[in-house]
Amino acid sequence: MRRASDTAGVPPVALLTGGGDRPYALGLATALATAGTSIDFVGSDDLESHELRQHPHVTFHNLRGTQESAASSVEKVVRVARYYGRLVGFAARARPAIFHILWNNRVEWIDRTLLMLYYRFLGKRIVLTAHNVNGAKRDARDSRMNRLTLRVQYRLAHHLFVHTAAMKQQLIEEFGVCARRVDVIPLGINNVVPRTA
Repeated sequence: MRRASDTAGVPPVALLTGGGDRPYALGLATALATAGTSIDFVGSDDLESHELRQHPHVTFHNLRGTQESAASSVEKVVRVARYYGRLVGFAARARPAIFHILWNNRVEWIDRTLLMLYYRFLGKRIVLTAHNVNGAKRDARDSRMNRLTLRVQYRLAHHLFVHTAAMKQQLIEEFGVCARRVDVIPLGINNVVPRTA
């Protein structure tokens, strides 16, 4: 595994992708690295990229491995447990003091509570992109537990990014997040998906 090169004055960032959303994750990582930010990119087989592997400011950590859906239930459970173990080890050894969480992993309540507490315990500064402030509410499967774990995650994050002003307002009104801890960054141009007919 290569080490990302440091750029004077720009703090390194660990980008925790959740293993998916290739266009968004690769686009963000490439943009940050091109601007001189040193990135520890935590990904999966699905996010393997020659461009990232070759970029002097990116260290690719394939902690997730395969996410093949044809695997048996037992294989999937083992795979997820192994991933969480690798993630805990990575966080303890990670050089970057800033952890940018793009997406949560498979067991969201663990990510929202235990992992957030663990990252804080390690002294990491946590930045979270809330792509959907409450996706379960949108999908008509909201619950008290869902709202509680979201509230914990939003409170434990040092700073949050959302894509619209309405999402920022939702964070403030429904989850009690202080407005100054939220920035609106509209969804950028997707420059990763190839142009085809």
